[in-house]
Parts: sequence; structure tokens; C-alpha cells
Amino acid sequence: MTPALNPALDAGTLAEAYARDRRIHIPAILTETSAARVHQCLAQETDYALLCQAGADQAQAWRVATLDPQKERELMTAAYGRARDRFEYFYDAHSLSKEGEPYPNPAHYLAEINRFLNGEALLDFIRTVTGRPEINATSIQATRYRQGHFLNQHDDGNDPRRIAAYVLNMTPHWRWDWGGALLFSDRPGHISEGFLPAFNALNMFAVPQVHQVGLISPFAGVHRHSITGWFLR
Repeated sequence: MTPALNPALDAGTLAEAYARDRRIHIPAILTETSAARVHQCLAQETDYALLCQAGADQAQAWRVATLDPQKERELMTAAYGRARDRFEYFYDAHSLSKEGEPYPNPAHYLAEINRFLNGEALLDFIRTVTGRPEINATSIQATRYRQGHFLNQHDDGNDPRRIAAYVLNMTPHWRWDWGGALLFSDRPGHISEGFLPAFNALNMFAVPQVHQVGLISPFAGVHRHSITGWFLR
């Protein structure tokens, strides 16, 4: 089943909200049946790698399926230490597309997700909501945040091709005290707004904009699944 936009969405009304706030939360973004299929793929069919940093701006990836638990604990402890003073992250991901290119395995359902997010129906909808007709591609990664995972504050402004960042949430039955909220800070020292993980909801915001993903609580009952990336010019 190919992912499909919810036909009840009102792009014009959503565009007004986005123009006013520079960010938006869109519930029920996909049809119910296609959203369920996307969640199944993220939760059961995706081979994730743990992403973190070895040094300043030096990304490293460790395949979760073969990662030794002791090594993972060491990487987490080191990430926590670095995060006190600088930008840091620690979460699972699987890249689908950097700048709109096809997914390498056309038989995998991730290829269907990639085709949808880089297809004209979705891109036209996003152009309307953002008011940015120059959008022509989507960068995409599947993400999974487990207990103790996080992405601390940054603004995504290091690539001039990025027009809007997005999080396509695919996490059923999330509790707010499990953490993992997408948080914004328009004023230093204050949280201006936050979007909780929610099933079948698209969070989108103009770049640059200071934000973070809050730490996943040690007692979180499920993983935080989503598809994330940027809409590119």
C-alpha cells in the first residue's frame, strides 16, 4: 500500500497558520490504512544504525542489530558528557534519501515511502502550506528514539537548500511524561512551544529555528518512531 495524503486536509487553512507561526502541527496527515502500514515498516522492517559523534562534527554510525550492549552504554555515557557543552545527538536512524534520489532497494516498503515524500502530490501540498513554490525535493531518514536518546538544541541553518524541516510522527499511544517532545525556543532560556510525538501527525517548521528533541525517559514504554528531514529547494 502506497502512503496517501488524507483527502480531508485543507491546505489553504493550514497555509494561513504556517504563515503566522512559521511552524505547524497537522494531525491525520495520511489516510488511516496507509499510516498503519508506514508504522509497521518503521517498527518491524527497518534496519537502524545508532547515530552519535566521535568528535566535533564527526558523525559515526553503529548498526543496532550487531551493537554490543556494553559498547552502546559507553557511547551513551560519552554522548551525555559532550552534550553538556555543545550540540550532540544520540538516536537510531536509517537514511532513505539525501536530496530526492530513489531508495537503493526498490522492493522494500521504504522505497514506497521515499516515492511518496518526493512525489508531486506531497510536494504540491507542502509548497501550498509553506508558500514556497521552489521546493523540489525531500531529504528523508527513518528515526527511532529509544530510552535515553535525544537531540539537543540546534537550528538546522547549516544548509542553504533547507526551506522547512519536518517530523512525520508514527508513534501510537505516547504519554507526555515519556519525553521526546519536539521543543522550540524563540526566546533564549524559555520553551516557546512543544509538539508531543503523535501517531500520523506532521510537524513542520521554517528553517532556521531553534529546536530540540527532548530526552526519552528511562521509563518510556515504547520507542518514538518517525520520519524526519527537510523540504529542499
